[in-house]
Amino acid sequence: MVSAPATADAESAGVAVIGAGIIGLCAALYLRRAGLDVTVYDAGGAAAGASFGNAGLISIDSCVPGPMPGMVVNVPRWLADPLGPLTIDPAYLPHMFPWLLRFLRAGTPGRALQASRALNAMHRNSFDNYRELVGNERFDDLFRLSGQIQLLKSGPETRASRTVRKIWEQNRVEVEEMEEYELHRLIPAISPDAKRALFFPRNGYTVSPRRLVETLLQCLLEAGGRFRQERVMRIVPEGAGRTRLVTNLDDAAFGKVVVSAGAWSRSLLAPLGVKLPLDTERGYHVMVHGASLDLRLPVLDRNRGFGATPLENGIRIAGTVELAGLDKPPDIRRADVLLDHARHLFPTLRGEKYTMWMGFRPSTPDSLPIIDTVPGRPDISIACGHGHFGMTAASTTGLVVAQKILGSKPAIDVVPYRLGRF
Repeated sequence: MVSAPATADAESAGVAVIGAGIIGLCAALYLRRAGLDVTVYDAGGAAAGASFGNAGLISIDSCVPGPMPGMVVNVPRWLADPLGPLTIDPAYLPHMFPWLLRFLRAGTPGRALQASRALNAMHRNSFDNYRELVGNERFDDLFRLSGQIQLLKSGPETRASRTVRKIWEQNRVEVEEMEEYELHRLIPAISPDAKRALFFPRNGYTVSPRRLVETLLQCLLEAGGRFRQERVMRIVPEGAGRTRLVTNLDDAAFGKVVVSAGAWSRSLLAPLGVKLPLDTERGYHVMVHGASLDLRLPVLDRNRGFGATPLENGIRIAGTVELAGLDKPPDIRRADVLLDHARHLFPTLRGEKYTMWMGFRPSTPDSLPIIDTVPGRPDISIACGHGHFGMTAASTTGLVVAQKILGSKPAIDVVPYRLGRF
């Protein structure tokens, strides 16, 4: 819960939120509910970026960061296999080498454990905060507290798997091991090759990532907030703690600004001297419309780097990581591989129609978002870099951003998410 602003000045100056994705709209709604004058900017409308095409997972017990012990040995394979679960475009490697080096350095057991605690703090109240934002009726329509299944990898224990087990223990993750008969009883259509799995009972999903974001925008408008479908082209700091936004159609000044533009946050903040260690993990999905598969909860195959989620308009097969920047065209072969993986896992899977998508996950090297202010400009907040955890972390991020702007104590310790950690 956020309290009302302490002074009338904060309210009259107004707040601009750049980005109508899941992060920006959660922050905007919390701020508006606290009484501030809020305007959201996004050229593409609500859910035009990563918020549209993600897997829809709300994983409150997901606290394992991306960089893990022993990952450095995988780099040659990432470069060699353009259709693998994680691949790096060799032409893009020189550009992202500093990010990748930080990523590998973050993969020590100690740093992985530290990051896991910050992820756990960010994720554990996700469902409660979403319920507060959209209300009980809309929450029950949009969310399913079904649990999630994660297929177990075969092979001997590794440094990474030992660290994962320690992470789960330290963060009190609720996880149950499933035997083969339990897995096949719950999902009869799964391949006989699937032998064992883990069940995370507290995790769930949204039936429509896009409709969730659109609902948050509708809640904002109902509360008296504003939305402008314009592209913010420049952030111009002015005197007296005011900031002017120059868009493709207009310009306006605000007392507070929140930059939550996903993968495009870096280019917006660069003219202010802010060097965000932010790059994009390009993710793909295939929607199987009219699917023959009766799937009642998400199934994740970490070995092949994808998951299947039963959305309201079909089965979404989503995943993989392609490190290739913002400008390279989508590689549709990666979507084809996703579908092949899904049919291997679910041999009877068929659909009436198939559609594909590619989007940009805004990611930091240590898997933790950046929640801070621009150095020397406390009126300009940063909220981006959530990577694979955006749908889960958004509701708490929005709450924390609003609390910081309002001058109240944040619900969680914000130190792990500061820009200065880099």
